[in-house]
Amino acid sequence: MADSPKFVLMIQPMSRQGAIWQVILRSQNISVLWEHPDVNLAESFQHLKNAKVPLPDLLLLDTRIQTLNAYSLCRWCRDYYPEIKIVLVNGAQKEVGPSERQWAIFQGAAELFPRFQRDRLVSGAVTRVRRILDLLDYPTLDSGSLVNALLGSSREDRRKVMDL
Repeated sequence: MADSPKFVLMIQPMSRQGAIWQVILRSQNISVLWEHPDVNLAESFQHLKNAKVPLPDLLLLDTRIQTLNAYSLCRWCRDYYPEIKIVLVNGAQKEVGPSERQWAIFQGAAELFPRFQRDRLVSGAVTRVRRILDLLDYPTLDSGSLVNALLGSSREDRRKVMDL
């Protein structure tokens, strides 16, 4: 993989969609911190800077979070933290239209993805993680690790259902 470890800050509702993102990113040896949706990013970034801790390389933000305006956050990051890439996820939509994606990019996002779909989970995960790796300047996709992580996650979900 790349020389320096990459760090993604996820701001996602506690949901299956967020869990999938966490699994696929970690399968590529990317450090992931899953933050609560009411996080104060300005304050958090300032604390990290004061502690001389690296800021995240990428923010993965669900557009459904009502306490944050995703597009406003994109503009804020573009102005104050242009080195941080932002990927938006619309966890409510199965598809994202070209004009919606273009608007997100115009606001400062690097990408806008729809939710994962159960019947296209592997292909969707491959497409999305490849784009994330490109944004992070990672040279290659570890497809074996990705598929194993998704299969392991799927088995864990089945176990949880059986335990209920």
